Amino acid sequence: CGNILGFYDYDQKFPVYGFGAVVNGTNSDCFNINFENDPNIELVDNIIKCYHECLKKIYFSGPTNFAPLIKNIINEIKIQNDPKEYQVLMILTDGIIQDMENTIDALVEGSFYPLSVIIIGIGDADFSKMMKLDGDEIPLVSRNGIKRQRDLVQFVPFSAYEGDEAKLAHEVLEEIPRQIIEYYTLNFINR
Repeated sequence: CGNILGFYDYDQKFPVYGFGAVVNGTNSDCFNINFENDPNIELVDNIIKCYHECLKKIYFSGPTNFAPLIKNIINEIKIQNDPKEYQVLMILTDGIIQDMENTIDALVEGSFYPLSVIIIGIGDADFSKMMKLDGDEIPLVSRNGIKRQRDLVQFVPFSAYEGDEAKLAHEVLEEIPRQIIEYYTLNFINR
């Protein structure tokens, strides 16, 4: 999956985060998997290496909360303050999310920023909540009654495309061009 998006990244530096794990004896909803101050990992192949090293230092414990991760990315976008830099967050998950309302709130907020979120469902869990986050059928609305500005989520069940990289790439990237165009059209930004 990283290779699919990696092709479109100009500097080949990827901020990589983990979530839902015990890190240094504490439950963490968002941590840098390289355990450095800078979450960026150069080259997709090094992401896998860092991930394997990370697994030696943590253990997955849940709960699975997406909101802290999404809010972290939104804060980075705010700090960067460059609307011409479009971000794509890819979340790999088993689908057992425990902060659905907070995640919807974070995604609605994220819909006003240059951000797309791709959720890759791994395994055979019930992914009905991920389909709701995708929002293709019913647009997301926050608990404050704010409707998302635009669709920013694409959910892809990995098992449906496992072994067929071309179909997986198609599904992962399918909505990204439209999401980018919608963001810039809605926000009157000339590229």
